[in-house]
Amino acid sequence: MDVTYRLKPEELNDNFFMNLKQLFFGKEIAITVEEVLDETEYLLSNEANREHLIRAVDDMKHGRNVHTMSTEEMESMI
Repeated sequence: MDVTYRLKPEELNDNFFMNLKQLFFGKEIAITVEEVLDETEYLLSNEANREHLIRAVDDMKHGRNVHTMSTEEMESMI
């Protein structure tokens, strides 16, 4: 069984650990801790992504490369 918890360090408390122990009682577990980046921060962390997103936002602001579809057209694609 895989379980992912997303929380802040200050949310770690005895209750969390007790629930973890109960959930995996008698089993060996591996705990990996990784920092979770904000999606925008993550997307902007790569230079190529950042440039692409900035161009896309600029295009939207100026009505360039914008394609519209009716609901019927979208539904026909499904």
